[in-house]
Amino acid sequence: MQISSDYIRLAFLGLPSINSLDDFSSISHLSKGLIYRLSKYSDKYYYEYEIPKKSGGIRKIAQPSIELKAIQSWIYKCIIQRLSVSMACKGFEKGTNIADNASPHIGANAVMTLDIEDFFPNINVNQVWSVFRTVGYSPRIAAILASICTFKGSLPQGSPASPKLANLICLRMDTRILGYVGKKGVIYTRYADDLSFSSFSSASLVRLIPLLKGIIKSEGFELNKSKTRIFGLGRQHCITGLVVNDTEAGIGRKKFRCIRSKIHNLCKYPKDDIPKEKLSHVVGWLSFVNSVDIKRQKALNIYIQKLKVKYPGTGVELLST
Repeated sequence: MQISSDYIRLAFLGLPSINSLDDFSSISHLSKGLIYRLSKYSDKYYYEYEIPKKSGGIRKIAQPSIELKAIQSWIYKCIIQRLSVSMACKGFEKGTNIADNASPHIGANAVMTLDIEDFFPNINVNQVWSVFRTVGYSPRIAAILASICTFKGSLPQGSPASPKLANLICLRMDTRILGYVGKKGVIYTRYADDLSFSSFSSASLVRLIPLLKGIIKSEGFELNKSKTRIFGLGRQHCITGLVVNDTEAGIGRKKFRCIRSKIHNLCKYPKDDIPKEKLSHVVGWLSFVNSVDIKRQKALNIYIQKLKVKYPGTGVELLST
């Protein structure tokens, strides 16, 4: 019996072999009828809503139904999570966060950040199909998987599969950019739609923009011109919300002081009568700092311990260190 190259590719990557809806149903433990409906009429299984962007404007979210989200999660866990992304990709990968995106730029003289406009909506169903087809699934199975993972012909913001699929689709773009800037001694990282570059001078980064714009456009994306930022020696370097200097990447002094103020504010309330939203807000910030800036997290822990001694019985006692 002759073994197809597609089968070999799937086996090499450790991916489940799916040749029919029956195979899909058997492997995923979902009914054949459900898989068919979710692939054939996937657009009907979303709830659409809008949320404001921090930078202004509206972000459209398409939230999949429980059934659709379940099968998208299976596709993520059993197929696309097992695929490798580029070295530059630092966002939405297991074990990574914004600190991993910022730390490669520590010590740089100059930093440039670019932003891709309408990132998820500009990734279409054909690109998603190509991901599944390239790894070894038949055209028909790739079409079923792509239909399940897309909404109105593009990647939805709300699907558990979308971030990883976007990273896989950006593999060629990342590789092309790395090949170009690496020769010039420029460091490149990408966190979703945020592209970061660092070098020895601002001028060297500015000269990159025309060619970078061309690469990005040829991959089906457009730069958001209003979000292009260049930070030279005289300016604080900011990458995906973190401050980067000669020795470290972290939340920076301004954010540190702001969080300390939020913590101190809890001392105004009795421990048993503190508004839940205020406590949750501070806990959320502490969790964030713990994931991206251990140095300042330790400093905040010491500050919290001092406040517990100074203001016993208040809301600050509810914070763990």
